[in-house]
Amino acid sequence: MELSTAVKTLEQFAKSTQSFATAIPAAGSQGAHFWKAQDTVLKECEAFSEAWFKRRHEATQSALDATKKLAERSMGDPMAAMSILAEWQTHSMERLAEDARDYLAMMTGCAAAVISNEVEAVDETVASAKSATKSAKSEPV
Repeated sequence: MELSTAVKTLEQFAKSTQSFATAIPAAGSQGAHFWKAQDTVLKECEAFSEAWFKRRHEATQSALDATKKLAERSMGDPMAAMSILAEWQTHSMERLAEDARDYLAMMTGCAAAVISNEVEAVDETVASAKSATKSAKSEPV
């Protein structure tokens, strides 16, 4: 291989690695924001799950209490049975409404974390690319 061919090959290699080197900071920014969003999503899911399990325990206790009241008070008294069941059902529906509210809040928080981190990562990537392009053009090789 001639020296001039080797120099041209080396120049081409330098140009191709320059664009790769420019992308490295962008990948770092993208990765950091991805994991930051992931951490927020996990926290949101954990908070939702804890509250959901707490309500399920309350639901189980409520069902046990209603069963006990039915056994003690409702024999021969249909109005008492209806009252006990209506009270149990009311609290069950309240818990289901809380489940839906908390689920919506969790999904909103997750979406906000993912979107805001993506926007920040894109902004940082653009700024990084501008600065790398600017410095690459201003420094003679």
